[in-house]
Amino acid sequence: MYKLKKALYRLKETPCAWYNYIEAYFLKEVFKKCEYEYTLFVKKAKEYIILIVNLYVDDLIFTGNDELMFANFKSSMEDEFALKNLGKMRYFLGLEVMK
Repeated sequence: MYKLKKALYRLKETPCAWYNYIEAYFLKEVFKKCEYEYTLFVKKAKEYIILIVNLYVDDLIFTGNDELMFANFKSSMEDEFALKNLGKMRYFLGLEVMK
């Protein structure tokens, strides 16, 4: 789980501008946007290699099944955004996440 360090504050258009900016980044990185959940993005490298990213306000949660894809994603995100690594997710929306 990552928390974005920089954000646009005190602007009425901030949520829309932020979402448009990060959506453009994901589409540039060849992610496909879920048609039913607009904050969910999926990237497939091969038939069985997948990376799933969920954006919640200014937090980013991702999962998948390939460590190299994770490393490439983290590196790409760090090049584009200022990030703070919060480590593995323990709670999400008030729910405890079990390992």
